[in-house]
Amino acid sequence: MFGLPGRQDLIRDLPKFAATLAVAGSGGAIAAILGLPVPWISGAMLAAAAAAILGAPMTIPRWVREIVFFFLGLNIGAAVTPETIAGVVTWPASLLVLIVGLPILSFGCALPLMYWRGWNRDDALMASIPGALTFILALADATGANVPRIAMVQAVRVAILTAIVPPLVSMTSGMDLTMAMPVREIPGPWEAVLLVGSGLLLTYLIELTRFPAAGLLGALLASAALHATDVVSAFMPNWMLMIAFVVLGGSIGARFSGLGWQRLLSGLFDSAMTFVIGFVIALGTALIATAWLGFPFGQTILAFAPGGFEVMVVMAFLMGVDAAYVGAHHTVRFVVLVLLAPVLFRKRPGAGED
Repeated sequence: MFGLPGRQDLIRDLPKFAATLAVAGSGGAIAAILGLPVPWISGAMLAAAAAAILGAPMTIPRWVREIVFFFLGLNIGAAVTPETIAGVVTWPASLLVLIVGLPILSFGCALPLMYWRGWNRDDALMASIPGALTFILALADATGANVPRIAMVQAVRVAILTAIVPPLVSMTSGMDLTMAMPVREIPGPWEAVLLVGSGLLLTYLIELTRFPAAGLLGALLASAALHATDVVSAFMPNWMLMIAFVVLGGSIGARFSGLGWQRLLSGLFDSAMTFVIGFVIALGTALIATAWLGFPFGQTILAFAPGGFEVMVVMAFLMGVDAAYVGAHHTVRFVVLVLLAPVLFRKRPGAGED
């Protein structure tokens, strides 16, 4: 289920992983001291990204990310309450706004890349489609697209969102996102076994469908079901959450490894342009959902933001908004993208068959 490494791989990756944790953790600690919003994610990301661009070997192994996302899913699901379930009936209209806005956002970002910056159609669309980074990169590789250029635009967008969304929400809603995490009930032994066991079972079932972020989604759904029915009422301990946030921030920053300053600067304009266009369109659709349906702005901007599923759901949980609502919107967006991908993209001549 979780692809644990062999002994040689573990020995090879351990020094770089330890260095990445040290850099990301230091960045998170400095951001916390400075009073920045969501410091253990944004500070860790900025520190790891800077180190990666300077040439330091930053990496968070895949198996570590999978385990961390699984435990984050257990904690995020704990925020689901009977009141949350009662609000589900208002989600379809919000999802409709998301689906209508998706092609506007994607083509709005792609057209300038095509007609001004000289990108071909498929590369521009893959760089512009919001979220689902792993799926997009796999699709780009399978169709012979320009994977490094697409990856850079997608990675920069997630990094910028991680850095600016918390301050934006804090300024517009008055939330104090620098406060310490509250002390909450920790699961007892049987609750922990029930949470982990049911989360692993759902993760396995979701993996059979080849849906991304299976660990996060499976754990989230299992925990949400147990907490919504009052079978379990506890949260993961705060020290575990802090480590998980540092790993999440470090994994985003590590995506910039190998770019170097020259390549980063050459693609930064395209990345910034697509981010600005996409964020303005996402902001407009979020404001429509807020004004029309009465959802809090902090909740809708995270649901409509052109970022990855895992990052935006974790942000929602950390900022105290409805993570189930945010997760549902990013899940629906991913499903729509998967259904449209065979229609939008074709394998190029000479591309590999794998």
